[in-house]
Amino acid sequence: MARGGPQLRPEVDAPRADVLDSWKEIAVYLKREVRTVQRWEKNLGLPVRRLSRDKQGAVFAYRSEIDAWWRERETQIGDAKTEDNGSEEVQASFAAHELDSVAAKSEGSHPTVRRRLTVVLAALAVAAAVSLPFAWRYARDLFWPSPLRLVVLPFKNLSGGPETQRVADGLTEEMFTRLGQLHPERLAVVELAPADAALPFDQIGKRFKANYILEGSARSEGQRLVITYQLALVKDRTSVGGGRYEPDLRAPQEIIPVQIQVAGDIVKNVLNELPVHLGSAHQVNQAAYEAYLTGRYLWNRRTTESLTSALAYFQQAIQADPSYAPSYAGLADCYSLLGSAPYTALPPLQAFPKAETAARKALEIDETLAEAHVSLGYSELVYDRNFPQAEKEFQRALQLRPTYATAHQYYGYYLTAMGRLDEAIAERKQAQELEPASPLLNSALGEAYYQARKFDLTIAQNQKSLVLDKSYAIALINLGRAFEQKRMYPEALQAFQKILAFVPDDPVLLALIAHDYAVSGRKAEARAIVAKLQQMSIARYIPSVYIALIYTGLDENDEAFRWLDKAFDERCEYLVYLPTEPLADPLRNDPRFARLLHRLGLKA
Repeated sequence: MARGGPQLRPEVDAPRADVLDSWKEIAVYLKREVRTVQRWEKNLGLPVRRLSRDKQGAVFAYRSEIDAWWRERETQIGDAKTEDNGSEEVQASFAAHELDSVAAKSEGSHPTVRRRLTVVLAALAVAAAVSLPFAWRYARDLFWPSPLRLVVLPFKNLSGGPETQRVADGLTEEMFTRLGQLHPERLAVVELAPADAALPFDQIGKRFKANYILEGSARSEGQRLVITYQLALVKDRTSVGGGRYEPDLRAPQEIIPVQIQVAGDIVKNVLNELPVHLGSAHQVNQAAYEAYLTGRYLWNRRTTESLTSALAYFQQAIQADPSYAPSYAGLADCYSLLGSAPYTALPPLQAFPKAETAARKALEIDETLAEAHVSLGYSELVYDRNFPQAEKEFQRALQLRPTYATAHQYYGYYLTAMGRLDEAIAERKQAQELEPASPLLNSALGEAYYQARKFDLTIAQNQKSLVLDKSYAIALINLGRAFEQKRMYPEALQAFQKILAFVPDDPVLLALIAHDYAVSGRKAEARAIVAKLQQMSIARYIPSVYIALIYTGLDENDEAFRWLDKAFDERCEYLVYLPTEPLADPLRNDPRFARLLHRLGLKA
């Protein structure tokens, strides 16, 4: 997850005679073309260092490290020769490599050497003509071997508590991200979904073509946290490494630094046990990473207050390390939700341009960051209403990281807007299965059932969310909306008022309560809330769609459409869900509804 590490100063860190301080000097030392040594660095791990994080910046290398790398390659050749000394095509391949080695060390040194090399080259050409396909396959496997495949199982929560789950999830994320970004061409790291992780050991190895499997667990014992891990070799199921950590947790805020430290230790130990040299794990600025993790935790709480706090933590992370791409994606996610229902702390015209700028900055730093593609896709969906581009961003995120639950959740939002409700349910169900202990993803699945008019399933799914967190606001909102659609008005009102007790005068809750009043016959009380919201709009942003909702419940369609037109001008994000929103059903037969959807670029 980190970008780079401590910058080296070759003039200080090593004797000058040992330093090759440009691609040209490295190429001259190896007696090769610059393009050749650049290719070796990319594909074969030639130890070249950079003076800056910019991939195009100045480079240098140590002669001692270059020599050690060359000896390691010769050792690998020798070992492989011993195993396959009877194959003509293999011998041809090895001869070619040895010729390359001799040429590197002796090129131009003596005419006799050059004549001998010419003869050998001619002989090799004849051998290659006969056995080229076989030789090429072996050479490809030797010089550009398939990467080792390491499967990372989700760390298990053996205690069941939310804080322990937070640690387990964080450790899983760290293993996947830190290991996966080291050398993807030499180590392929596979993150498994919970369903796949439940498969037997042998099946996991076979299905995912794994060489190694990393698994671990976390459990709390009083004020202590016990974390264990094990690295196993798939072919004979033997343990090649493992460890146990028992940090003392005397304050909840210590969980994140403990997670960072333990994750770093595990990554280093795993690297030491793997039979390839990958170097040490990149290190992110610890203050930036702590702030980022705290921001994500608060972002998942999904209240206006928690999103506002998360925004501050992501900004803090960026100040600590401006090159850490995930922090910008977190910033984008906060701005976009703060400009969306039911939070709406910021007008969309103010929130979403900031969200898009942050998402694009994240992708400028790291185009492969799935979180940033999701962030950008959401803005394209609900603000720019560029639906093809939104789908492209969500699918790119899922391609990069198929087990990223939030990507499935947000792609489900896109499918909902497009009216593809069965697919939307499937995507949000997959998100929930990836993180079954998440109250957010359980309630998001319940909302998909709501859009599909499966109100009993909505109620059941959001009640599951409330088991995980009894005060989870989004679950209570979804529950109230479903109760109202079933004409269970007192139950709906009770769900809404339960949240209002914690956030008095919250605009979306006032609007939902007013709608409940309107459809249950308490119209005067509904009108009183309209007046209150209009008065509140003098001091803060009140989305016009909230007032349109109340007039829809009052069966005053002219006023409802007048306020919907205002919501369109405000670039209100929730308008893209009108094609499937049950609360909009009373307006569907009005020609103005179809015209509004056409303006949004949506199908009626």
